[in-house]
Amino acid sequence: MQISAEFDHAFHTRMVEEMLINTRNTKEQILALLKQYGSLTIMELSSKLEITEMAVRRHVQTLERDKLIRSNIKKQTMGRPSKVYELAEDGENFFPKKYKEFSLEILHGLKEAGQEDLIKVIFQKKRDQFLEQYKMENKNEGLAEKLERLKRIQEREGYMPKIEEQNGKLHFKELNCPYVEIAKEFPGICQAEREFIQKFLDAELTTLESMVEGHTCCHYSIREN
Repeated sequence: MQISAEFDHAFHTRMVEEMLINTRNTKEQILALLKQYGSLTIMELSSKLEITEMAVRRHVQTLERDKLIRSNIKKQTMGRPSKVYELAEDGENFFPKKYKEFSLEILHGLKEAGQEDLIKVIFQKKRDQFLEQYKMENKNEGLAEKLERLKRIQEREGYMPKIEEQNGKLHFKELNCPYVEIAKEFPGICQAEREFIQKFLDAELTTLESMVEGHTCCHYSIREN
């Protein structure tokens, strides 16, 4: 029975490998194999992909340059340490994640349980954490400096922000929203985001466009208090 189980595992593993090799380009195959095994040497990758070590090295160098994989030195019980490759954080992001669906499921569960007030508290807590993290850094800055700092913060958060001046007025646009699908069902997240921007800038905000309403960006005009 032990031999049979080991054979089944080996057979399944080989089938997975063949599926990966047949359906992806070489770089994607390398990422998939590292995801499956955790770490592999050039020789091991060459064997599993059935291509030369030189060809593997070329692909590995590209993936390492693009920060999708990283190398480590693995100590052996006998002999010299070997260089192995494993997924970097950006490489992990190559594989599908279900964060959005998971967040929506939690929020739906709270709503069905009659906990709408708790949902509002969650969004407000997120807003307050951001304010606590960043607000003290800008208390002596002017509006233009605060806007530039806000732009850098929102860039890190994935909003693709843009500052414009139109007819003597300042405008702040966000060309992407990481939460747009959630916001369509739970608009409280938009309100919390708007309040964060307004309090961070200590300015009056007017919403001109919203991605939730079908526009291409979230667009605010800004007037200093």
